[in-house]
Amino acid sequence: MKLKKLINKIKRIFKKNNMSYDFENIKVKALEDKISLKENATTDGKNNIPRSNSENFSICENEAIVYADEIRNDQVSKAASYLNSIKDKIIDSTAKLGQKNFYIEDFKGRIQQTLVSAEGRLSSLKDSYNTHDREVRNFKLENKLNREPKSLTTLNIIIGLSVILILFLIEYQANGRILGPAFGGGDKAGLAVSITVAALNVLVSFGIGFFALKNFNHIKQSRRVIGKIGLTVYLVFIFYLNWILGAYRAIHDTGGVSQLDKMRGTTSSVDQAAQTANELLPWTVELNFISMVLIFLGIGFAIASLIDGYFFGDTYPEFGNIGKTRNEDKKEINRIREHLATEVQKIFKDEIKNTGEKRDKILSNILGAQWRPNITSLENTFSSYKRFANEIDDSIDHALGEYRSINANFRTDDVPKYWKDANGKMKTRYYNLSPRKSDPKEVFSDVAVLYLSKDEIEKKIESYQNKIQSAANDHINLINTYESEINSKIEDIRKKYEI
Repeated sequence: MKLKKLINKIKRIFKKNNMSYDFENIKVKALEDKISLKENATTDGKNNIPRSNSENFSICENEAIVYADEIRNDQVSKAASYLNSIKDKIIDSTAKLGQKNFYIEDFKGRIQQTLVSAEGRLSSLKDSYNTHDREVRNFKLENKLNREPKSLTTLNIIIGLSVILILFLIEYQANGRILGPAFGGGDKAGLAVSITVAALNVLVSFGIGFFALKNFNHIKQSRRVIGKIGLTVYLVFIFYLNWILGAYRAIHDTGGVSQLDKMRGTTSSVDQAAQTANELLPWTVELNFISMVLIFLGIGFAIASLIDGYFFGDTYPEFGNIGKTRNEDKKEINRIREHLATEVQKIFKDEIKNTGEKRDKILSNILGAQWRPNITSLENTFSSYKRFANEIDDSIDHALGEYRSINANFRTDDVPKYWKDANGKMKTRYYNLSPRKSDPKEVFSDVAVLYLSKDEIEKKIESYQNKIQSAANDHINLINTYESEINSKIEDIRKKYEI
């Protein structure tokens, strides 16, 4: 149905492009006036010219022939220029229609290139995977592990870092609000101090959890001892730091003067007269509810950050990094294996689609829009010239007949010999163009080899349509046959690089 619509479209294009060179109409009266036919015929007749024994046209008759031939030559020259303008188009479109338009070798080359490229990448990845897999096995043996490494993924990284950021922002804001009233600068001063505290509670705790806490699992006792010492020191420090902050807030809530304010010199003489408490010895300070909230908030966020750091990646030190590259290789190998068939199948589908589009384009653009209108213009021009040559022939014949009629009325001698046929009877046809001048194949010999009649054009169109359609069908059949062969190769590749 689609091809039928295309053919109908081509036929509509043909109708719009059936052009040719328009030859001028010959006006007999203009011809007769040009040679002063009546005057010359009368004068010649009165003088018995041509002579009775004459076998050649008179001067006046020859002038009619020459003048008509000048008109013909002028039109032939213009028509030849027009035909030369379409000659190359016909030759070019004929060559395109006659050439091979579908190449299975080129398509096979693209498929093979895809397979070679995929297998090359798979081979490289498999070698890399095997290398890193040996490293993982050796690491597991050395560290007496019987499980697979837990490597960081993009999602794991986003989740882990998001937890840290959220904890940091919450503590940063909460500590700032709670400590603000205890500082002379209010909330801004509290927020400034809370940045440092939040960084220690959250960010540094995350690092301790990632580097120190993981060492608790290490096979080497020295690493475990170092990890435990580091964690103990840090926990004491972080607990002490948050206890100091709670004590500092409790001192200000009871109206006392902290040791920190005294050292900073931010207290007045009246304040200094008041009782001075030492938050650096927080166990000497009586805590209230707000200060207890501040302490447990800081310690809680520190512990949460330690846990987040501990579970960020594999819980065994360096094990996750060892397996990361191997897992990435495996993931990429499986991705290529799974997508290779889809990728190749798309190439096959695109080729079949492109074959149909190319077939339609050849039929529409080359056959319909180039070859047919130009070859039809050539045929129409030849047909128009035949009519034009007949008009020239008839015009000369009419002029000569008119000349002889007038001439005969005024003659006293017998009519010239060439006015009669071989039987002595008066001729009824006075002039005939020679085939050299009347046959368009003789006149336009440069393009005559390209000429086709209307019937020949229709047959040629049908032949081209069948040839191109058949070539496209053959190409698609070869593609389908080749697809079965390639599917088998893809399956072999998938099995070869299966992990």
